[in-house]
Amino acid sequence: MKGKLTSFFTGVIAALLLMFLPVSALASDGSLTLTIHPIKVLVNGEVFQPKDVQGNDILVFTYDGTTYAPLRALAEAYGLEVGYDGKNHIATVNGSAQAPVITPAPVSSTDFSAAWTVKEKPVTNYGSEKIFTARYNGSLGTQDFKTWWKSFDRGTIESCAEQLAADVLSDNPGCRITMYFDYNGSMLGTVMAESGYVGANFNAADTWIK
Repeated sequence: MKGKLTSFFTGVIAALLLMFLPVSALASDGSLTLTIHPIKVLVNGEVFQPKDVQGNDILVFTYDGTTYAPLRALAEAYGLEVGYDGKNHIATVNGSAQAPVITPAPVSSTDFSAAWTVKEKPVTNYGSEKIFTARYNGSLGTQDFKTWWKSFDRGTIESCAEQLAADVLSDNPGCRITMYFDYNGSMLGTVMAESGYVGANFNAADTWIK
């Protein structure tokens, strides 16, 4: 690794020198001559122009099949932090402590309500009771679904679920509605709705989603 870093920084130094020299000779006594090929670097589709700490452009080039580019400038283009231990001759690249934090879009009651397909069970011979199942209709896998569920507070979940049951009750006046909430066979909770009453119980979700 030390040898690779040494070669790399040699390339960086060479790039700096070549910015001010019209020829490829790096030493006046002729001890070393390089024939280099300047190149362009694209970072996320955009031309990347590295600069030194003084803001001067630095040449990126290939030599003998190897591309030389400044470590600091290239790493910082990706939001990384670069350090150098001069005593031990070690360069470090780490994830930036200042990396941007991606804030998820706020979730709403509409997001929750739209995630369920409500259907009546084919056979409901329980007097005035009608049984419905609200099945999750999204594409989230188990872990992502749990994260999504936990993004809502309990009050939002209960009020949205109760509204779904109340909407079904309005289409079935005089009945008692029992609605089960289901995610791929996992029962999350139940909502009961009848004239003058609607209530939700999601204790099952609390046990399954931790």
